[in-house]
Amino acid sequence: MTVAAIICEYNPFHNGHKFHIEETRKKTGADAIVAIMSGNFVQRGDIAVFPKESRAKAALQNGADLVLELPTAYSMASAEFFAKGAVKVLDVLGVVDFLSFGAECENLDVLREIAAVLSNEPSEFSALLNNFSASGLSYPFARAKAVEKFLGKEKADILSSPNSLLGIEYLKALILQKSSITPVAILRKGAAHDSSETKAGIASATYIRDLIKQGESFSEFIPHSANSVFENAVPHSITKLEKAILCHLIKTPAEDLRKIADVGEGLENRIKAAALSSKTLDELYDVIKTKRYTHSRIRRIILSAFLGISDDERRADPRYIKILDHTETGRKIIAAAKKTATLPLLRNTSQVNKLGDPKIKALWERERVFDKIYEVTEI
Repeated sequence: MTVAAIICEYNPFHNGHKFHIEETRKKTGADAIVAIMSGNFVQRGDIAVFPKESRAKAALQNGADLVLELPTAYSMASAEFFAKGAVKVLDVLGVVDFLSFGAECENLDVLREIAAVLSNEPSEFSALLNNFSASGLSYPFARAKAVEKFLGKEKADILSSPNSLLGIEYLKALILQKSSITPVAILRKGAAHDSSETKAGIASATYIRDLIKQGESFSEFIPHSANSVFENAVPHSITKLEKAILCHLIKTPAEDLRKIADVGEGLENRIKAAALSSKTLDELYDVIKTKRYTHSRIRRIILSAFLGISDDERRADPRYIKILDHTETGRKIIAAAKKTATLPLLRNTSQVNKLGDPKIKALWERERVFDKIYEVTEI
């Protein structure tokens, strides 16, 4: 059986995602599609608009066969650690032949060239990166400037395209993990990332989430079968956690904030001061923001601080693979993976208890706590 994998959030699942699955099957000849998906907390430093169970079900109804959950420590991380965690899970599964990702640039050779430089960091490139970082630029801008000097402006411009950038991080992870999985780039179709434009029934997930939160119809941008799933799903919003997050930051010592992923250069003190003066999360983000720290990075830091996700956790390897949902074909993938995977595949707490591994049990229970927190964010 040929298996292709997709790293995703499906927040929510829409027509563009269905197109990607269909193109992946055509381009790879895959018999089955495995999706590794963020759970209830997502990479932009936010919560998912619909519960992970609903998003997984929508994916299965539109071409996916097995949906695995990406642990929150990775789903709430920067693109580098998001990609690293997801690729690690797919690699240790032992049954994945292809990794397919959408990109604004489908020239895999060019993407690989950039990924090779970023993963190996030749001394000349490292010197450029350090110089631009020292000038006060945020890491993404400093890296783009270094790539421009090292590889040329055309290749540096690719880093400004969010999906291509994430694809490069997947390629980096495959290189660094010496994975045998073959990457496949699918040209992104329709509306641009975060765009409010719509094209031929395809809109960005950001635009669709805005419609959902405003109580407006979004059905034209969702596959018909997914509509029935999301009609019965309750939307969620991080604003329901706003006061709790602010209170948590106020009472947390600065030295504890320093242990949170991505916090550095005295940012913990800036967070403390902002928490004491801000009334809303948006105000908090604006007060903390600097030239070096982007909004998305700040949102991840704040939500990670609230959940207690440390830098050590995002750098650690996964200890288990969580199954969210599957089709009959997915059941066959699971059976095959149980013979090849180097980590246990788990579906429920009973299976976790049978393992008798206290570290896995602790991580599993922590994810259950995160899910309970998510439950209180219903709009």
